[in-house]
Amino acid sequence: MSLSTFFTKAAATKTVRLATVPALAVAGVALAAGPALADSGPGAQRVGTAHAVVAHGEVSVSGYYLCTRRAGAEELRVTVAGADHRGRAEATREVWVACTGQARSWELTLVPSRGGYFTPGVVRVDAALSGPREHAYSSTTLFARGI
Repeated sequence: MSLSTFFTKAAATKTVRLATVPALAVAGVALAAGPALADSGPGAQRVGTAHAVVAHGEVSVSGYYLCTRRAGAEELRVTVAGADHRGRAEATREVWVACTGQARSWELTLVPSRGGYFTPGVVRVDAALSGPREHAYSSTTLFARGI
């Protein structure tokens, strides 16, 4: 094997590896969104949760939603239940999200009520998307890592 052949093969291998990274990132997002968006049939509203992270007693959660309408806004209500130093922490937050007819992501930070705080561990995330004619709901158990 000549030296130029060796470097050509090495460069080709590196190019394939670098090209694989974006493909894996897209596949990861698709896998995360897939269960959240696959619950309903075509043309139906969908909502789901993908990740949870705890920092300073607050929990940040993210997920995906799909409105069937192509304009306007709908209400997204997210409730997170987990543990705190006394046994249970819970928080709810409601926001308006834009409808485009396309799948979109959401991210919220929630502060527990009653002076508690979230700790890393298992949390249950309930997400509901409410529109004038349609509603979507998901309940997901996630491991909220601490940062």
